[in-house]
Parts: sequence; C-alpha cells; structure tokens
Amino acid sequence: GGAMMRTVPSASPLRPGERYGTAAETATHDAAAVWGMPDFVFLPETADVGSGQRELGDGILIVGDVAVVVQVKGRETPTDNDARERSWLEKRSKKALKQANGTIRKLRAAPAQLTNLRGRTLGVDGNAYRWLEVVVIDHPSPPDNVELGLDEAQHPAVILLRRDWDFLFDQLKSTHAVCQYFERVAGEPLALGDEPVRYYDLAGADAQAAPGAIDPALTAGGQTLSAPLLPMEPAATRDRPAHQMIRLALEELALAGSLDSTEADRLHILGELDRLPVAHRAVIGQHLIDAMQEVAKYPRTEFMWHWKRVLGADGTHLAFGAGNQPHSADLEQALGSLAQLRHHDVMQVTGDPEMKTVMVLLSPPKAGTKSWDTSVVMVSGELAYEPEDLRRMRKLWPVSRAA
Repeated sequence: GGAMMRTVPSASPLRPGERYGTAAETATHDAAAVWGMPDFVFLPETADVGSGQRELGDGILIVGDVAVVVQVKGRETPTDNDARERSWLEKRSKKALKQANGTIRKLRAAPAQLTNLRGRTLGVDGNAYRWLEVVVIDHPSPPDNVELGLDEAQHPAVILLRRDWDFLFDQLKSTHAVCQYFERVAGEPLALGDEPVRYYDLAGADAQAAPGAIDPALTAGGQTLSAPLLPMEPAATRDRPAHQMIRLALEELALAGSLDSTEADRLHILGELDRLPVAHRAVIGQHLIDAMQEVAKYPRTEFMWHWKRVLGADGTHLAFGAGNQPHSADLEQALGSLAQLRHHDVMQVTGDPEMKTVMVLLSPPKAGTKSWDTSVVMVSGELAYEPEDLRRMRKLWPVSRAA
C-alpha cells in the first residue's frame, strides 16, 4: 500500500585473533546457529582421498531431507581495481563450486561422521538427502553488477555475500525456511549483493498470490489460514514472546538428556518441527502461552490438556499442547495413542507414506526450577488398526475434545 524501507546491515563482525578465512567460516556458522538452530549446522571434517585428505565443505546444513554444502571464500585485502576484484570473485566462486561437488560426491560414495554445533555426532549418508551448493563470499566492497556463473555446479547452487546470508537467517529465523528459499532461487544467476532485492521481489509476489488449495477433509472442524512463505517483516519483529516460546520448546528438545531414540531421530524430529511456517509461529507460540495458563487452573485430580494442530498442503503435521499433569508413564502412553490416531486419520486423507506426525506437550515439572517439562512423540508409516480398536480410540480421543 506504499513505500517500505528495510535496512540491511553489514555482515556481522569477525572474531578477532582468528585467521581471516577461518573467522569468516565461523561467522557464517554462527549466523545459522543463532537465528536457526545449532543442531542443523555441521562443522567441516576431513576425509581421505586418493591424493591425501580433503575437507568436506566449510560447513554443512542438514534439515529434514535437505542438505546444503556451504563454501566460504573471504577477501582479506581487497584492492581498488575492479577488474582484479572481478577476477578474484570469478576464480574463487568456480573453485568453491568444484569443492562443493567433491564434498557431495564423497559423502555419496561413503558415509561420514559429522559433528554439529551442539557437539553431537551424526553418521551422514549423502544418498539420503537432496543437495544444494551455497557459496558465501566475504568481501567488504565487491564491484557493482558482478554476476557469477553457476556452470561448475553439479547440483542446484546459489552464490551470495555473507551479509546476505546473515540477512536471510535474520529475516526468517528458521533453517528449514532458509533452505526452502535456496531451493526456490537456486540456479538463477543474480548480481552479487542483490539477494535482499530478490527476496523482496519474491515476498511481494507471495503477498499477492492466491492461497493454495488444501483438501477440505483435512480442515473439517478447523480453521484455514494462509500466509506468504516469505514475510515482509523479519520474523519475531512483532509477537516476540510467542516466537521465543517456540524457540524455547525446540531448545528443550535439543538439550533433552535422554530420548528413546537416536541422535538421528532427534535431528529428524527437530527438522520436522522447524517446518512450522514462519508466518504461523506466533499463533502457535501464543497458543502454548495461553494453554499453559488455562490448564494450570484445573486441579491435579483432573486431567486436562489443550492442543492446536498444524496441517499443511506440503505434508506438515504438527501439534503443540500443554497439560496439567506432570510427565508419567500414563501420560506418555496417552500422548502416544493420541499421536497415532491423529497420524492414522490424516494418512487416510493424504495417502502420503512419507508423512510424519510430531506432537509436543508442555507439562508441569516434577521438581526443580524449570517452568515446564517437554515431551515429544513422532509417528511415521502406516498404522494397522482393527475396526474395534479404532472405534475405542475415537471414543477416547474425539476431535472435539483433543485436537
């Protein structure tokens, strides 16, 4: 409806005392870890090759079924000669794309053990992911109108300034959303430094687009919401407490001391939760805040929980709730049975064998200074119910009483 101004700050300052290239890599990792989640950021490792050893990228992002090889190239002492700087950018970007090709090829040939910024190790089989190549250029003053070629890339690729890498993570505050953006624009050449312009062109188009279709069978008894994939305002500009609530719940799950699952499962669960659309995070975060206050009014002699589910046309199926009972074996069983039933019902509509259902429950702590305990359950695959069992389950968990 009028003019809008968005100031894109310079790239975050580099840590003093580190070699320039290393400091640029560290700053790139930090931006993805602070505005995204450190669990999705994996440090470079070395792998044996025929001629010696090769570093597996300058970092790798893994979220869901998408993996991104990140190559960082820094210009420590730029000159005033535009031709020389253009030549440097072209040579380094081509080298970076070739290195990314080699990293993906190596990980597809033999799995490797990678460690994320949470300090946890994951066995990574390159054949399990859709790959992207992202080259991050750290240059304080690149020449204008430099369009770097992507011909060397063997996978969808993007080249951008570190300033613009920071911009995307600050704007979206979700690793899944940033990777989704990279997939959307990959392979389309762009003048270096124009990434925020491209972002807002797409955000404007999203704002004008008609809502996508969703199966009415999924929305029965619920509310249909539509919002642009790319927000105009940076995420959490408004409703910051609600956004923080989502991040706190994710951090609780990331830091949980024990799960009845592997680290790969934990990463998978976090990846599914990070699919929660940026535009809807405030709604879900505020629901959790309100639900915790509401269920606290009920005595512990009664059982009460409040849920809100998110079902997306892309197969997203998440639920967030708060209950008035501390975690117990009975509560765990109840949560599991509810998740399985909801998963079964959605699969009957979508028929998607790859769909995952993840439910997160906040409950009063048994002891200590924490405000709540966090429980999570993930269900995947087709569930076989006997008709009588299904009838009893539906009677126990009617949609009108639990989401």
